Amino acid sequence: MSFQVRFFPKNVDITLDAPATVLEAAFTAGVEINSACGGKGDCGRCKVLVEGKAESHHSDKISKEDWNRGWRLACTTRLTGDTAVFVPEESRVGDLQIYESFTAGEVSEMTPLTTANYVEVPPPTLDDNRGDVERVCASLGLDDGALHIPLDMLRDLPKIVRDSGWRITAMVDRTGRPTLLDINNWDTSGRNFGIALDIGTTTVVLALVDLRTGKVVAQASDYNKQIMCGEDVLARIAFAEDGGLERLRQLILESIDYLISQVVILSEVCRPDGRKVCREEVTAMAIAGNTTMVHLLMGLHPKQIRYDPYVSVTNVPPVYKAKELDIKIHPEAPIYFVPGRASYVGGDIVADVLSSGMHLSDKVSLLIDVGTNGEVVLGNRDWMVSCSCSAGPAFEGGEVASGMRAMTGAIEKISIDRDLNVTYRTIRDDRPRGICGSGLIDAVSEMFARGIIDKKGKIQIANGDRVRDTGDGKEFVIAFSKETKEASVSLAMKAKSGIWGAKTVQGKEITITDGDILNIIRTKAALYAACDVLLESMEMRFDDVEKVYIAGGFGNYIDIEKAINIGLLPDIPRDRFTFLGNAALGGAFMTLLSSEKRAEALAVYEKMTYLELTTSNAFFDRFTSSLFLPHTDIERFPSVKSRAP
Repeated sequence: MSFQVRFFPKNVDITLDAPATVLEAAFTAGVEINSACGGKGDCGRCKVLVEGKAESHHSDKISKEDWNRGWRLACTTRLTGDTAVFVPEESRVGDLQIYESFTAGEVSEMTPLTTANYVEVPPPTLDDNRGDVERVCASLGLDDGALHIPLDMLRDLPKIVRDSGWRITAMVDRTGRPTLLDINNWDTSGRNFGIALDIGTTTVVLALVDLRTGKVVAQASDYNKQIMCGEDVLARIAFAEDGGLERLRQLILESIDYLISQVVILSEVCRPDGRKVCREEVTAMAIAGNTTMVHLLMGLHPKQIRYDPYVSVTNVPPVYKAKELDIKIHPEAPIYFVPGRASYVGGDIVADVLSSGMHLSDKVSLLIDVGTNGEVVLGNRDWMVSCSCSAGPAFEGGEVASGMRAMTGAIEKISIDRDLNVTYRTIRDDRPRGICGSGLIDAVSEMFARGIIDKKGKIQIANGDRVRDTGDGKEFVIAFSKETKEASVSLAMKAKSGIWGAKTVQGKEITITDGDILNIIRTKAALYAACDVLLESMEMRFDDVEKVYIAGGFGNYIDIEKAINIGLLPDIPRDRFTFLGNAALGGAFMTLLSSEKRAEALAVYEKMTYLELTTSNAFFDRFTSSLFLPHTDIERFPSVKSRAP
């Protein structure tokens, strides 16, 4: 027997024919609920208010008081009849602060994945009886037989060239043997576009590019809808193992299709007017993504990435057509993937390297991509070594009581004065809801500088307002409840009538605890230790590094001084640090436009050595040494030492 479920505040109704969890119903309804653990009931991020026919076992993630009010976890609550569900702001996924700007190296010659070639083909005569195909090849500057023409296009070719008066535009795929992608009986050579795409674990960013000029026409970004199935790659691999592979593929396709819809006209009938781009005018796409994200888009099972010896199905995917991957651009458009080096150093990192230009320099450079998985590359034009460390989700707002992603209301900058007064800045200047990664780095740095915490990260001082005992340790208040965003706490509605009313109370305090600080220290220790191990493998030190590149959108918001103060980044001259912004998108952009850069990407893949840290005793030794602020060896951080009281 079917029943109705209504989701608030979106006012979305869905009919279910069989019992399902709130999370499953939300998937179907297109309601985005944050499920960082992939529906295992471990993270507590999918907290919703439920009224109606539903079954659930009590979770320690919900207080007794809230449980009695009707709060439940969406992933463990089973809907059995007519129900109303309220998804509070803190449980939704949306309105992320996404960094779209990117750095791209110089492209010396435009050789894009596809070209639009207007040619006037000499008509046949009794003295020139070459075939139609050979005439087209010659007009394109190709030898006889060099151009591959799919059979269906070959059948249409005679009529098209004659109807056009032998004036045509040949769209040619240049990813391998030149292949006719499309043929038009008028001059459309000025209308050829491509897409550079960065598929991140959290966000997806797109740039629409004019393939004639190399100029970015439009950009769009959004969160990766797969976030509903797990916060990190391991959670998503586990979701795929539980039968969710196709669901994950559909979610990333939905994310990509949405972004495409923001920059092109999706209608089947489209008349380009010089301002708007039609879907079929997009004839190429270059994608940079970590290995798991690429597997999920291609529908390849990522299971083996998770288990020793951590191998992928492919690190250098073939070029496929858009129609083979269900991507809604020109169906024959080639889809190029930037090659990845290993299961945990993917095409996004190779794209970072391309953007930095470190692979072309004689100088030794260090590239750090900060995220849930921290990837590091060391090297120059002659050699490269790389590794990945499981940094943990602290910088993404995970494993921190008041942590959150970089969304509206997240505290992103913090300073603390000598009297322990806290000032902060939130994303979009909204009332604070939590602390994102850059704010957490600031908080720990400021607390350490003010003597609030010791080098082990333990809160030391006693202060009646800001510092309190929790029973499990101490906590420091960043924002009091009177300052924070109000939270909905009750549901007053009748499921059948759909009457909705909600009252609010004062928001929750935003605090940072001893346990939170320990998680942040572990994260920074993993990243610093990974850099340390790479340098040791080449018998080098941080002082030998002439350039440090910080890649990724999150990296762009890091305060260098505060990151050094906690031991996340090395204490070297500040002019050696360079922020690349969304370097993965920059690398995809370069490979979209240049065969030379595609060759360089393959060369980076071939010369890069990968070190597996999970079996490295050296890594665990360096990690242990880094579990202090800033480090057990304070001589590594002379500027921090000089400021110590």
